[in-house]
Order: sequence, then C-alpha cells, then structure tokens
Amino acid sequence: MAQRKDILWQRHRHTQAKHEILLGYLDAWIPILGSWAEHLVLIDGFAGPGRYAGGEPGSPLLILDAYLRRKDRDQLKAQVRFVFIEADERRFEHLRDELAKRRAHPKVEITVLRGEFSERFPAVLAELKQRFGVQPPTFAFIDPFGADDTAHHLTSGLIKLPRCEALIYVPITHLARFVTEADLEPTLDNLYGSRSWERARETADLDSRRQILQDAFRARLQESCQWVRWFEIVPDGGRNSYALFFGTNNELGLRRMKDAMWKIDPVKGTSFRDSTTVDHPVLFAQKPDLGRLETLLRARFGATEFGIDEATDFTLKETAFRDNGHLKPTLKAAEKEERLVVTAAKATRRPGQFPDGTRMRFG
Repeated sequence: MAQRKDILWQRHRHTQAKHEILLGYLDAWIPILGSWAEHLVLIDGFAGPGRYAGGEPGSPLLILDAYLRRKDRDQLKAQVRFVFIEADERRFEHLRDELAKRRAHPKVEITVLRGEFSERFPAVLAELKQRFGVQPPTFAFIDPFGADDTAHHLTSGLIKLPRCEALIYVPITHLARFVTEADLEPTLDNLYGSRSWERARETADLDSRRQILQDAFRARLQESCQWVRWFEIVPDGGRNSYALFFGTNNELGLRRMKDAMWKIDPVKGTSFRDSTTVDHPVLFAQKPDLGRLETLLRARFGATEFGIDEATDFTLKETAFRDNGHLKPTLKAAEKEERLVVTAAKATRRPGQFPDGTRMRFG
C-alpha cells in the first residue's frame, strides 16, 4: 500500500465516520476516568499534519479538543498528557504549528515526537513508568497509512498494558488481497505474532480470506485484551475495506465503545459504508433487529432459568448488541408476547421491567 507523500490531503467520508467513533468514545472515556485518576494519557501514534486539505481538523486536534471543549474540564481531577507521534518531517512541523494555535491549559501537557511509532512508543512508556511509577490510564489511537506501518503497533507491547485501551485501524482487505505474496510475509508475521494468518492462503475467495485474517487478528488482541470489538469501514466504491479494532480490559470501556459504534451504524453496530449518511438525518429511522438478540439469548440460555445480570453480561461481552439499550426492550417484547416467563422478581416489579435480582426463562 503506497504511503502518502503530500503534507495535506482531502478528508473522505469514511474518515469522518472513523473520527465520529473516536470522539464518541473519548466523550465518555475522559470524564469517567478524569474524575478519579490523577493522570490520563492520550496517544495518537500516526498523527499526521493535524488538518486536512479542506481545513477539517485531523485526529490530533480532535483528540485534544475532546478535552479542551469540555465545559466540566476544570472540575475533572486528572492532569492530561497528550502524545502525538509523526514520522514525516513536513507533517510533523505542520502539526506543531497547528498545536501552537491552541491556548495553553494548566492541566494539559502536549508532547509532539518526530519518529517511527514502533521506536518512539516504547520510550514514551518507559518515561511514563519512571515519572508516575505505575502506568496511568492510557488511550491510544493507531491509524497508520499502510500495511507496513500497521505491523509496527503490536511489537510495541501497547496492548499488554492492563490500563491501556487501543483503537487500531487495519487495512484488512489489502492484506487479504495480497496474502499469497511472499514480500508481505514479514509484515503478516509481525502483525499476527505467529503464522495464524497462513490459513487465509488456503482459499481464493477474498471474503473468506478477509474473515480468516480478521478472526486471527482479533484472537491476537485477545491474548492481551479481555474484550475486543471490531467495526468495518468501507470507503467509496467498496473495493477495499478496513477493520477498526478496539481492545480493552475495562467493561465500562467496552460498553462506551459499543455505544459509539451503534451511533454510526444504528442497524447492526458493526459497519459504515460511504453510502451511509454521517451528518444528515435519514428520512425513516433505522432500528436494530432485536429479534436477533433474542435468538442469541435463547441459544445461550435455552430453557434454563437465568438472571438479568447474566443476560446483561452476555449481551455486553459476547454479542454486538448494547446491554444498556437493546437488552431490556428485547426482554420486554418477549415477555409481552409470552415467549419469556419471569420466575422471580421484586414484589414491586411491573411487566416489562427487569430490575436487579429478576430471574426468568424462555418458554
């Protein structure tokens, strides 16, 4: 995949969707952790020049402004460290100029580093450990320009940090299309940490290759991250697609990222295509297929009794659906149509309500 040579380039609509997910998550992550943690760290591993050719802000400015524009920022406890890494000298200088236009804030520290992510990031981790003694809560946005850059992020040990969450953009279709090429092998070995990707060579079908590589990368992340979600992004024309992977060891982080993904895709919560409207309302509201969630719950619990806590845990961790927006409407509809029987609940419970302690089974 060719690397960008220009300083600025046009922002595409699928990039806007990616940034909407990023901001949707940070809008929840910053106040939650910032209310109790002494320090927060936000890292953009492939920062770019800070703006697009049309003047739109790039990811570094978006990440910084996710904090600076908050009305409650002065009430938050945390000191916030922003680290922006960029290898290209011209983009690095442009980014520094853009950041210099931002007004200083007493709780904000900004570091702009020129160099390769794979080389700079370990030094950042070592400095954080020396400075704070423990790893502060850290969020890293890893959005490389090509497949070769993508391979670097797992060598850094980023996702092995228990208090670190990562949002990683992977050119999955490019990898699937050229998986049989010998010169791509070092990249794939580095990216996957094993030869698990080789199974994709056994089929000529591009979709099957893509699924194998996607599953293998998710398994790779799950070696260090307890929960992994992915979101497909398909640029204009649909020829190539990317996978936006999110890895975390925090249940609340998982919930908030799913919220952000469902905001972009209100039907399945798993994909964006350039034909999707990002910034204009649709004529008819699109809704998720909650019947699918009921099917998944039935497959998980069968006819055995289960509690609302078990259903919540399953929905959050093992499905694409939101436990905080999809589960109770699904159970309410099933109870109303007598497909679900509540077996134990508080005396004050009303039909369609599922407070803590409620137990039930499918009929």
